[in-house]
Amino acid sequence: MNRKTSIAILGTRGLPPKYGGFETIAKHLSKELSLRGFDVYVSCETKLLKPKASEEYYGAKLVYFPIIEAIRNLAEPGLYDMLSIFWASLKADHVLMLGCYFPPSLIVPRLLGRKVFVHVDGLEWKRRKFSRFLRFQLKQFEKVIVKVSNKVLVDSLVIGQYYNQNYETASLYVPTGVEEIQPFENSSADECLRKFKLSKQDYYLVIARLEPENNIDLILAEFSKSHSKKKLAIVGPLKKSDFVKKILECHDNRVIFLGGVFDPQIQRTLRHNCFVYVHGHEVGGANPSLIEALSCKNVTLALDCPYNREVAENSAVYFNKTPEDFKLKLERLEESHNSIDEKSAIAYSLYRKKYSIGFMVDTLESLFKQYAVI
Repeated sequence: MNRKTSIAILGTRGLPPKYGGFETIAKHLSKELSLRGFDVYVSCETKLLKPKASEEYYGAKLVYFPIIEAIRNLAEPGLYDMLSIFWASLKADHVLMLGCYFPPSLIVPRLLGRKVFVHVDGLEWKRRKFSRFLRFQLKQFEKVIVKVSNKVLVDSLVIGQYYNQNYETASLYVPTGVEEIQPFENSSADECLRKFKLSKQDYYLVIARLEPENNIDLILAEFSKSHSKKKLAIVGPLKKSDFVKKILECHDNRVIFLGGVFDPQIQRTLRHNCFVYVHGHEVGGANPSLIEALSCKNVTLALDCPYNREVAENSAVYFNKTPEDFKLKLERLEESHNSIDEKSAIAYSLYRKKYSIGFMVDTLESLFKQYAVI
């Protein structure tokens, strides 16, 4: 009997997904690849310094590595990746890195004959949350990723073009597959929204990490200038940082900070009943949160950047960073109900055409078989 090919999915905070886009991708990949006959391992964080026993999640084995909260800003970019990479080098045939903060460590699995695939997370060196030194380091690490990877994976054709032009490498486009988010029954939805002092179609929705490159501060400032009678609901963990402290100083009574919302039923209720979804991301490639908005038939008010236009095309209304532009686009949306209905239909059509889970998994399965260990 043939031995199963083993795949280690690294670089996420863990499953079930509670943090960002890569965790959602890891969830779908681990489940579907396990069903297709692969042995799948997923790296997960633990705050415990002593080893934690492995668990299973939809057929995938969860393997835990320690993160020390007190030094997260130092440990997260490199130490966690290094520990999981060294472990995977001894255990798996293929290493699939979802982002990578210390790519030199990928030399280890390559020296041991493993195949290494790095799914780059947009252009990390553009993230304003990082220091100048770390941003410089991340820019240099792009060259290392290209050198040590068997294949660079991208979720955006724009990012792929960047790698192809700057490093002369043939990256592989892997579309981000997202599970269609189904609406909740009406009576339960009403009850859920009341808990947050919201009502159907009477609020704008932001779901994002509360970080500078997602432009939450700009969205708040511009919304506060508007004459809208609707509310602005912001979903994202209220972690301790100078940026979060700054945005929490907003005293507009129309703005509601919901904190991190990880319950799938509550998230889908918030998504399906918002008036417009607001998306300010600018550096992360094809963001799963924006794709999820398409699956919910949300009209999106999105920052005008190449990644967002690639995903949402003409289903979104785009704003730029010039003063008043967000405010003007928002107020026009409230005046044009016919446009809302039309763009909602386009959004769902784009989701069905471009972002199925099956297409994402098919692409990676073909890649793994191409590099199969004989």
